[in-house]
Amino acid sequence: MKISKILRHVKKLEDEKSADQKLRIKKIVRQMKRLQEETEEREELETIKKSEEEMMKKFLEEAIIEKEKRDKKLREKREKLQKLYPHAFHISQAVWYERDSTDFYSLERIQMVKSYARIAIHVFNQRQWTKYSVVDVIKANSHMDTGRKVILKFTANIDDGDDDARRVETFIACIHYPFNKLRVLSCPLHSYRD
Repeated sequence: MKISKILRHVKKLEDEKSADQKLRIKKIVRQMKRLQEETEEREELETIKKSEEEMMKKFLEEAIIEKEKRDKKLREKREKLQKLYPHAFHISQAVWYERDSTDFYSLERIQMVKSYARIAIHVFNQRQWTKYSVVDVIKANSHMDTGRKVILKFTANIDDGDDDARRVETFIACIHYPFNKLRVLSCPLHSYRD
């Protein structure tokens, strides 16, 4: 489009007088410079774009390589830990406590299970702005993972003094004890009541 405009001006130049020709030549020179600058800018932008694309590609390749190195190190660490502590990574679920069972459970284990239930209901109360208290522990399963994981089924009721509100609700809590700190992963209220 710009070139056709320039050619039109050149043709008019041939037909005009010398004073008009000088003005036309200046105009053509300005348009040629502008066209040259636009072309150079476009080429520079394309060069910058290609450079950015290459840098991004290189960055992504380096990030992928770095991630693969980290993953490899983590796998090697895990394998080393599995060799050192083979039972820590073996998931073996066991019944720790069952209220209706005829099995004998030590007093320490019963107290531990009840304390886990109190911790779980305390976390539930903080999250839900309620005030439940543990009534009874029904069942507790445990297994080793990256620490001990305990699944508790217990009952609790609301402490607000109202006799109608003292109905017993059933909860199932998941507690994780990863070698250094106890965490309650979940403690939802179950839809059925005992």
